[in-house]
Amino acid sequence: AEAAFAEAERRIKVALAEQATELDLSKLGLVTVPVAIRQLQNLRNLSLRQNRLTVVPKELCWLQNLEELSLTSNHLTTIPATISRLQNLAELYLYKNQLTVVPKELGKLQNLTVLSLFENQLTVVPKELGNLQSLTRLYLYQNRLTRVPKELSQLQNLKVLDISKNQ
Repeated sequence: AEAAFAEAERRIKVALAEQATELDLSKLGLVTVPVAIRQLQNLRNLSLRQNRLTVVPKELCWLQNLEELSLTSNHLTTIPATISRLQNLAELYLYKNQLTVVPKELGKLQNLTVLSLFENQLTVVPKELGNLQSLTRLYLYQNRLTRVPKELSQLQNLKVLDISKNQ
């Protein structure tokens, strides 16, 4: 775990020096993320796929220019309401975690076009997702949903809604 953290720190330093817009911290086995990540104000694309995160690092909410965030294949059980601060987010990948709920504040991400929540433990999705007018793809398959909110019918631009393999 220490080696993984050191590698993440190294990659963050490089990204900072290069004023990078992308950072890949996937497959490192991270349980936490170095605080220094909050300095990467130019980041547009961040991947934290296939780590061992159980919580979304609060530092991520400082990355105001993020357009794509992947937290796929971790051990997340919740998503903080503060994720709504990421107003430029267009693509949010949260599949293959252990999420039982997602916050209604996701409905404030007005630029979101892709929301991927498949292979979690969701029993409900908030009706506020119906506010995501830019959303074109919503993936909810392989959860524990018994119904979806009627508000999702307000999503005028939705092209894909996958709710297969639920209850």
